[in-house]
This record gives sequence, C-alpha cells and structure tokens, in this order.
Amino acid sequence: MAEPIRERDREQVRQLHAEGKSRNHIARTIGRSAATVSKIARTEGLTFSGGARVAAATEARRADAAARREQLADEALDGALGQVVKTTGAESARDARDHATAARALTEVHARVAELARQTGTGSSGGAMLDRLADVLLGPTGGDGQGV
Repeated sequence: MAEPIRERDREQVRQLHAEGKSRNHIARTIGRSAATVSKIARTEGLTFSGGARVAAATEARRADAAARREQLADEALDGALGQVVKTTGAESARDARDHATAARALTEVHARVAELARQTGTGSSGGAMLDRLADVLLGPTGGDGQGV
C-alpha cells in the first residue's frame, strides 16, 4: 500500500519546483514516485513546463552538431588539399599514390558529411573550398588532363 502524502512531501515539492527542478528529479530527491509528485503538483497548482527547456536544449544540441559537422567537412577538405599538394613533392611514386589515396579518403569524408548536412538542412555551401580542391586536382581550367 502506498504511503500517504504528508505535508512535508508537499513542502519539498513546492520548494524544489520553485528551484526549477524537474518532476523526476523531485521524485528522486524526496523518495516518492513521479506519479505522486505529479499528484502533489496538481493539487498545489504547479506545472512542469520542462518541454520548453528540453526543446531549447535539443535545438542547442542540433546547432552544435551542425557546427561540428561543418568543421569536420572543412578540416577534411583542408586535409585533402594538403595531401594533394604533397603528391607533387613526393619522393617516390608510392608516396605520391599514398598521398592521393589519403586525399581521396578525405574528400569522401567531406562528401558524406556534406550530404548529411544537406539532408538535415544544416550545411553551408563550402563552395570555395571545393573550388580550391578542384583547381589543385584538375587544374584551374578544369579537366585538362594535367591534374593528379
């Protein structure tokens, strides 16, 4: 049988609610079920509007993830560009091939991250970096056969 609600429970719920604590936090703190806390809150005229806080936190997390994806895409392209530049100064054909392979892998990382950003509507154009990479790979005039 459930323990009856005491005045001390009501006081604790009012106090913790005033501090902005969530229903589940209050329940853990006072050692009662979330349903009991909801019942007390209802009789005290209190509401838990964590939905707005949760929505704001979720949006902040999405924005942070979008910024990290953009940073990853930029760093992948910068890395690819660096690898392409290294192919021209490579000491052996094997080194040149390894740098070209690394450039390709980094370019694929960029493409995947950019596609994810496009699908979620959080990406930037990144056009300038792509143009720079294409210039190095293909030459400034495009596919003239002189690129890597």
